[in-house]
Amino acid sequence: MSRYGSQYGEDKLTRTYLHGETSAPFSKVAFAALWLLVFAIPWEDAIWLPEYGTATRLIGMLAAGLGVLAFIEKRRIRFPSAAHVVMILFTMWACISYLWSAYPEATALQASTYCQLLVMAWLIWELCPDRRDQERLMQAYIFGTFVSSIDTLYQFLTHHEVAYQRYTGAGLNADQVGLIMAVSIPISYYLLIQSRKLLAWVYGLQLALAVTSILLSAGRGGFLAGFVALSIVPVTSRRLSPLQKITILCVIFLAVGSSLFLVPATSWERISTIPEEVAHGSLNQRRAIWSACWELFRTHPFLGVGAGAFRESSTRFLPVPVIPHNTFLGVLAEQGIIGFGLFCALLALLVLSAKAMALLTRKLWMVFLAVWVVAASDLTWDNGKSTWFFFGLLLAQWASMARREHARVTSKSFMSVGAPSPHNLQIVRFRGAE
Repeated sequence: MSRYGSQYGEDKLTRTYLHGETSAPFSKVAFAALWLLVFAIPWEDAIWLPEYGTATRLIGMLAAGLGVLAFIEKRRIRFPSAAHVVMILFTMWACISYLWSAYPEATALQASTYCQLLVMAWLIWELCPDRRDQERLMQAYIFGTFVSSIDTLYQFLTHHEVAYQRYTGAGLNADQVGLIMAVSIPISYYLLIQSRKLLAWVYGLQLALAVTSILLSAGRGGFLAGFVALSIVPVTSRRLSPLQKITILCVIFLAVGSSLFLVPATSWERISTIPEEVAHGSLNQRRAIWSACWELFRTHPFLGVGAGAFRESSTRFLPVPVIPHNTFLGVLAEQGIIGFGLFCALLALLVLSAKAMALLTRKLWMVFLAVWVVAASDLTWDNGKSTWFFFGLLLAQWASMARREHARVTSKSFMSVGAPSPHNLQIVRFRGAE
């Protein structure tokens, strides 16, 4: 629902109001808090507050509180999409798994995280019905990546390694930095070709910094995800203007130059081991971890060991507790075939929503989902803020496009009615009420 109050009726498809809403102060303040939350996601581990945890948690609590006030102010709520219903069911299943969890404390913590992420997705749905607001949230995430990417570059220049010849900023581990930068690439590119003048160059700089950060972190998963992310360029090249093509060429030149002069040889050596690791290696012990996931699933096929309980349960098969390092196998082991089915249903609905969009936006989200699959195959991202943020944003953008299409069809129906007459006006009223 738009943040501006309604006059002209409701779109039955998305339960949003079409035009003419008045200013809602609490909604504006809540959106500002949501923007700040999204801005902090790419560097969420940089600031740790003893009483609250990461800064993003405190900002999220503020945004949620203001969102409730905005809901009270408007006295109505948007009807959730089918994907939101699946999100709710997935979160509920994680909460219910506390009843049979092998480690209830871990499950309680994981269920609490899912609930917070669900609230964030709801805030995006409720506060960002318009394309302009959605693109502002995209900007917030991209601006946030400047913090972590510039800090990564600083750590490299000051020779502060997070691991041997691997560099990362904002308190993130090397794999996280690479994958956060990878998912930002199609978003930043989309904003670049939608922008003009100064902002286009800002997004171009971000793309160069993102590629450099991926290489400095030397994560194999991040490199593969970044390679998939760059496919957004050829699949959209036909719609680029000459100036945009020049900008893209400058970005490529800057990224290649920084890669050649800044990235150490050890990073290239580690990345070059990808074919050997995939074919014969242990993938940094991930094969053993994934085998433990499968064994836990075989032991608890329907209910799983409980949301978030894999780390402690993994000691049955591994010498030390570890995280799954694969979103799909992690969900399968922790929440069984039921939770995994809900998670896959959510992904299927996201794909269908993306396919229903306009051409450029459809290409953006299809590339993003492909990048996310690569990232999720390397990290545990079912409880990641980036995952739930972009999933929520995808659904909000789908709804706004469906709303515009509904308005276009309604306008076309109005134009086809004919000259104004009492009979024709009755037909228009009837069609507007459908």
